[in-house]
Amino acid sequence: MTKLPVLYLSCETEALTGPKGQASLRRLIRPDLVVANVAFITSKKGGAQPEIFHQCGEGILARRLQSGMAERGFDVAVSGSREQGLKELAESMTHLAPEEVIELRLNTGMTSEHYRDIGHCLEALRDQGVLLICLDRLENVGNNEDHPQPHDSYLRNLIRQWEDEYRWVNAMSKSDLGTSHSATGAEAPVADPMLCVLNTAFSLGGMQAPQRLFGFSLNENSRSVAGYGWMQ
Repeated sequence: MTKLPVLYLSCETEALTGPKGQASLRRLIRPDLVVANVAFITSKKGGAQPEIFHQCGEGILARRLQSGMAERGFDVAVSGSREQGLKELAESMTHLAPEEVIELRLNTGMTSEHYRDIGHCLEALRDQGVLLICLDRLENVGNNEDHPQPHDSYLRNLIRQWEDEYRWVNAMSKSDLGTSHSATGAEAPVADPMLCVLNTAFSLGGMQAPQRLFGFSLNENSRSVAGYGWMQ
C-alpha cells in the first residue's frame, strides 16, 4: 500500500465543513491513494494525558493505537465521542467513506520529545492506509490575527531550526563525541496546543521540513485554511 501523506491544518473547524472547504481539502489527497481510516491529531490546553476518541467504526484502530502508545509509556484512555464534525470532515476529504475515524487529543505540558515520540508511534500507520491529519483548530469567536499561520516566517523558521537541530544531534550521535548534545529547549514543557500538534506533525513527516505549503480561501467571511503537507 502506498504511503499516505501527513497533513497539518490550521483553520476554523466550521469553515472546513462547507462545500468549498471540502472540495479544497479533497485536492490534497490523490485519487489513486486508498484511505482506509483517518486519524486526527488535535490538542487542548491542560489535561493530564492524551486521549483517544473513537468517532466511528469498530474501534480496531483506536485499540491498536492505544496499545502502541502504551508500549512507549503513554497511558491513553479510549472513549466514544459525540462530535460529528471530524467524522463528516474525514468523509468529505476521502473518495470513499473511511472504515474508522479517531481523534488523538494531546494534552499540553509535555516536552517536545514526548510529542515527537508520539509521532514516531503513529508513523507506521502511513503505510497501513491511515490518513494522519494534525489539526490546529482555531476558535470560531474572537480575533485570530495573532495566531501564527503556516505561511508566517516564524513557523517556517522554527521548523527549519528543528530540522537543523535533528541533523546535528544525529551527526553527533555517530561521532566520537557521543550523544550528550540535546536540542535547545527540548526538555521545556510545551504550553501552546499549536506547538504540541506541530511537533507531532514534524515527527510524523520524518523529522524534516514539509514538502508542501498550501492555503485556501473558503468563503466570503475571510475564513481560510492553511497548512503543510509531508508527501514523502
